[in-house]
Amino acid sequence: MILGVLSDVHGNLEALEAVLGVLRDKGAARFLCCGDTVGYGPDPNRCIEAIRGLDCVGVAGNHDLAAAGTIPLRSFNSAAAVAILWTQPLLTEPNRLYLESLPLTTEAGPLLMVHSSPSAPDHWEYVLTVRGAAAEMKHYPGGVCVVGHSHQPMVVERIPGEAARLVRDQSFVIRPEAKYFINAGSVGQPRDGDARACCLLFDEGSQTMTFLRVPYDIGAVQRKIRAAGLPDYLASRLEVGR
Repeated sequence: MILGVLSDVHGNLEALEAVLGVLRDKGAARFLCCGDTVGYGPDPNRCIEAIRGLDCVGVAGNHDLAAAGTIPLRSFNSAAAVAILWTQPLLTEPNRLYLESLPLTTEAGPLLMVHSSPSAPDHWEYVLTVRGAAAEMKHYPGGVCVVGHSHQPMVVERIPGEAARLVRDQSFVIRPEAKYFINAGSVGQPRDGDARACCLLFDEGSQTMTFLRVPYDIGAVQRKIRAAGLPDYLASRLEVGR
């Protein structure tokens, strides 16, 4: 089976629709989401409904739980907090309950899914380095852990008896003897300097994992953000991928 792996949609419907179109064209038959479907962006309900319509295997992100009202906003920066406070009253009750019901971790076939880190999934820590990823590998028995949260795609591989290393290839084969920590990047708000939406395609048959970058109508999302009265920074950052 071919899996489409998403993370950090953040209310960006245009990016989500573009990504889903490409993933389906490439044969994805099942979808996984590593959290933060809402927050920052102007279309929280429509993004949740699109994810729910996929019968997507998902985990909760910090923005999801904050929008559902189950965690406080004290750890959020000012723009993020404004967006959450804007999102909360807009959510339909079924969509709020969906966000509230998401687990912090789950497994989908060979993949362990968590939004931030397997060592402390409710602490919302950022894992940004090879050293940090190697430390996280101690907290799952083997195979592949896929995360989001930082909005920065990253792959760290550790083969038994060797040091963990950064995998820089856009497409790579999962080695059965190795352990992996993979950040799927962000669909709706990339922060690695590439403004295109980011997602993963995983072919279980060939064990090939591929990063995809997908262009979308950034201007349309920016206009919606500004029309909603959300911080302009949330619109301007989209065009630079930061």
